[in-house]
Amino acid sequence: MGILIFIVVFGLDSLQIINGPFFFNIAMAICSFLMCNEFFKAMEEKGFKPIKWMGYICILFLIPIGVVQTTTMMMICASSIPTIIFVGMCISIFSKLKYNVTDIAITLFGAIYTVLMVAFLSATRAMPMGVFLIFFIMWGAWFSDMFAFLIGKFFGKHKFSEISPKKSIEGCVAGVFGTVIFFIIYSACLNNMNIVDFENTSEEISEVAQIEIVDEITDEIAKETKDKNVVPVTDAQMHEQLKKHFYTNYPLLIILGIVASVISQIGDFAASGIKRYTGIKDFSNLMPGHGGMLDRFDSILFIAPIMYFAFFIIERL
Repeated sequence: MGILIFIVVFGLDSLQIINGPFFFNIAMAICSFLMCNEFFKAMEEKGFKPIKWMGYICILFLIPIGVVQTTTMMMICASSIPTIIFVGMCISIFSKLKYNVTDIAITLFGAIYTVLMVAFLSATRAMPMGVFLIFFIMWGAWFSDMFAFLIGKFFGKHKFSEISPKKSIEGCVAGVFGTVIFFIIYSACLNNMNIVDFENTSEEISEVAQIEIVDEITDEIAKETKDKNVVPVTDAQMHEQLKKHFYTNYPLLIILGIVASVISQIGDFAASGIKRYTGIKDFSNLMPGHGGMLDRFDSILFIAPIMYFAFFIIERL
């Protein structure tokens, strides 16, 4: 049921029925809740007692991202770290050490791993052009996984790590090529896209039918962005900024693709390490044959901060 709700709200976000990333943030909150719950259950298999409700409360921070200023929201998320430590230690003291320092540390790590990392996805979606930029993170990770799986299955001969015996060096290298290829092709598609044709990325769907496509709009925005060193605040302004500094900057695309794929695979190995430590095969059976939500998002979590800061820097060039 959880995955079905996630797909529905993610689809609503793509249709942009309402202005802003509200539906996407709801989807991320659902996804984060499922991952947080899966992580805490895995830790319970080892006899730890994470303070679950503290992790769940942190998930509420995801929904307003994009409604309030992103910097303000990130400060709130960051402040949750010392808050969890303080509240957790208070609970430990007043519960007569029912929860020890290890339980509190696991609670803190779970909140960072499955909530704070997801916040970078929501922050990227809240950027101008975010409805398109978010796929550099999500599809970038999935293309890495897909290429690594296919090449590793048919040509993989050299095992990479005992943590995940099925993964091969050949598959890991193929994953890097997969992400780089996707970054270049997707950037080329965006570079040739007329942003005016996608005005509904920042307008309500009821207004889209009334939009008249005027070519001069893009030219005026491009001139304004060129003449003034300002941070883009609209999709069209950000599109022009990306055209100048990102879409055709092949060295940057290749470097980012390599970094994204390597970090994606580290995220995959990290999740495998957690499962091996706790003695479980999958985090849950939410998706039969594919494991739980954390099994699907393990690589995306690690890419999200890197790509967010990359776009944050490009936005201000």
